[in-house]
Amino acid sequence: MNNTQNVQKNRNVNRTYFIDALVVVLLMAVFRFIPPFGAMTPLGMEILGIFLGALYGWIRCDMIWPSVLAFFFLGFSSYGKSVGAAINLAFGNGIVQLILWLLIFSAILTVSGIGTQLSNRLVSSKLIKGRPWLLSIVICAATFVCSAFGAGFAGIFISWEFIDSISSQVNYSKNDKWPKMMIVAVAFANSVGGVLLPFMVGVVATFGYLSSASKNLFGAYNYMQYLIFSMIFGFAVMAIYFVFCKLILRPDMSKLKTAKVEVKDIAPFTTKQKIASGALVALLVLTILPSVLPAAMQQFMNRIGTSAFVLAICAFITLFRDREGKQYFTFKELADKGLFWNIMFMVSTAIVVSTALSSGETGFSKTFVNLFTPIFAGKGPYFFALVVSLATLILTNFINNAVAGAIMVPLMYSFAKVVGANPTMITALIIFTSNVGLLLPCASPVGALIAGKKEWLSTKDVVKQTLICILAMAIGVALVGIPLGNIVF
Repeated sequence: MNNTQNVQKNRNVNRTYFIDALVVVLLMAVFRFIPPFGAMTPLGMEILGIFLGALYGWIRCDMIWPSVLAFFFLGFSSYGKSVGAAINLAFGNGIVQLILWLLIFSAILTVSGIGTQLSNRLVSSKLIKGRPWLLSIVICAATFVCSAFGAGFAGIFISWEFIDSISSQVNYSKNDKWPKMMIVAVAFANSVGGVLLPFMVGVVATFGYLSSASKNLFGAYNYMQYLIFSMIFGFAVMAIYFVFCKLILRPDMSKLKTAKVEVKDIAPFTTKQKIASGALVALLVLTILPSVLPAAMQQFMNRIGTSAFVLAICAFITLFRDREGKQYFTFKELADKGLFWNIMFMVSTAIVVSTALSSGETGFSKTFVNLFTPIFAGKGPYFFALVVSLATLILTNFINNAVAGAIMVPLMYSFAKVVGANPTMITALIIFTSNVGLLLPCASPVGALIAGKKEWLSTKDVVKQTLICILAMAIGVALVGIPLGNIVF
């Protein structure tokens, strides 16, 4: 491609971007003039336009400037008092503050390399020698652990290196099924493992959407209950996935019986990694302990609050120094590595705008209920939970994962009250289903990584392999997720 073609291509990209930006502005500014439909009020149309504009901007443009624009329109709307008040509602929100500290905490695990260390130890086990399916499962387990420890991308790249090395050893080519299966299997394990722990950012944010939609009636979930649910459900989904791989894909595993996983010399755990492990254990104890303590102790722990516990760990971990007096962790390093402002802006805006949209004066909830009553009438909570989960699973494969959760939770809550469904349980299912955006590059960063593995996967391969992941999650929700969720929550 010559320079002229490059310039023209860039102009076309810019033109498309600014057209999309104009659509964002028009949705926020003009949608209010559309005559109200259903039970929607003029205020509802105004807030819905702001919400749709922000959503379109997040999907097509950027996370930050559409969020800021939404604050301005909300501040000048009939619902808001001022732009400053809208920003205060967003960034003064307890859920948003908790996410801020959790992002910084996640950097403790990332910069220490604890996830990579555990991953290498898993795949170097002698137990997997000569056992192809166990080898495949352990490679995915390594990614699963890395993702649970906040180092998902590192886990993917490390596991993909293992797959490339093994494929080279046993002479697998692009036509063989095992490398194709494993590249996507690793990505799927990353998606499931990324929402395993109850204080992961995606988990907290999605329950935050429920809290805002329900006016704080729901959303204060029990960390122990979520951990029990996520571990059983996560392992069940991965088991279902590997059963499908064995029955549907049927890869040739005979060559793998002689394969060796080459792992460089594994050094012992460093002091930095031991401190990071201690921080993770401390956070687990401090967030899960209140659910099993006597009422008086629970009241004391709740008075401190989860946000304060996370902040305290992030601050106190900077006390530790090596023999030369150098800090193992600095707060600046953690903030630089951990803070993702696009997530902060998107989540904070989604919470404040969805709260406004869910208010009784907008008529949005009533309109949504009236629209879908014929579909869900007489079907019961199980059918409702299944439909919502499957709708999320489909939606998240066409738009950003985080945006899918922001859309589905408020919609779900509007109708859950009518059919008698458990909003907390369904939100937990939305957390998992919205994190499996693997089909298209635009669905998630992991989806983009899969699309980039062209040396192994054609477009047809990507569709086939990711559909098996989606099917495994759907069957997992139907057979395990909903029954288990009703018991746990």
